[in-house]
Amino acid sequence: MAFRIASMVALAAVAAVLSGCAAPAVPVWRIEASRAVEQAVTSTLTGRSRAAQQQWRTAHEAAASAGRADVLARVALARCAVEQAALTRDACAAAQPYLADAGPQERAYAAYLGLAQAGEGGVSPARPTASDLPGPHQAIARALEAGATPAELARLLAAIDDPLARLVAGGVVWQAGRLDAAGVSLMVDTASQQGWRRPLAVWLGVQARLAEAAGDTEAATRARRRLDWVLGPAATGTP
Repeated sequence: MAFRIASMVALAAVAAVLSGCAAPAVPVWRIEASRAVEQAVTSTLTGRSRAAQQQWRTAHEAAASAGRADVLARVALARCAVEQAALTRDACAAAQPYLADAGPQERAYAAYLGLAQAGEGGVSPARPTASDLPGPHQAIARALEAGATPAELARLLAAIDDPLARLVAGGVVWQAGRLDAAGVSLMVDTASQQGWRRPLAVWLGVQARLAEAAGDTEAATRARRRLDWVLGPAATGTP
């Protein structure tokens, strides 16, 4: 399905916006944007940064053909969400220029990802409205708002079926300072099962640091050994 992966990560409505399912003839820009975002998501997760950069650029250019703030915001937010899965938020400024003219879903998702900041894009910081978020993230947003414990949040994360949505939500919970070692282990397992090299490397690094802080040198060594395998010969010095 066109834009299937990215729609799980970003906004529930983005598939309808970009796939044009209701129209008998799908405009070229929708097809190009959909294809480029899906390819960009895959490239980002597997660590092919050069390809990902080009594919995100193609997606943005295709979306810009429509001149619609909601579409441009959703493409940018899809990228931000995938970056959040690997605990990286520096690419998220791309969404800011469109949020003031976008809708409540886009602004809620931006706030959920921690993007809406005072003075940027004319958008004031606000707590996300859970009902405006994609389904997998609503329970997480409500739990964070209610002050749920790390153990409770880890259980909610485990209940998210889609692995990418789970990683994005895990990134949000981590940035909120509410993810414990069990939650981090869930993130490691999720990325590992999918073979998503980039988030796996990041989460293994987090796991190693947490184990070291807890005095569990054996667990830290295991995590760093796995990290060496993920990063490859360049990290281990082997031929």
